Amino acid sequence: MPEIAVNIEVYCAKCGEGLCNQTEATKTRTRGEPAFRVEPCEHCLKESRNDGYDEGYRDGQGVGE
Repeated sequence: MPEIAVNIEVYCAKCGEGLCNQTEATKTRTRGEPAFRVEPCEHCLKESRNDGYDEGYRDGQGVGE
């Protein structure tokens, strides 16, 4: 089968950050088909962690009861 080179840019659907440094071209485990593996967006992970901290803080203070 011929090999084809393609330039692809990958962006986070939530925040729009570029994910090129967090994306790897690979093959699927079961069928060996070409695939991409994308690590979670660091910006959204950090935002999600901060949301969790804030929620835990509010729960601990009894805010919103």
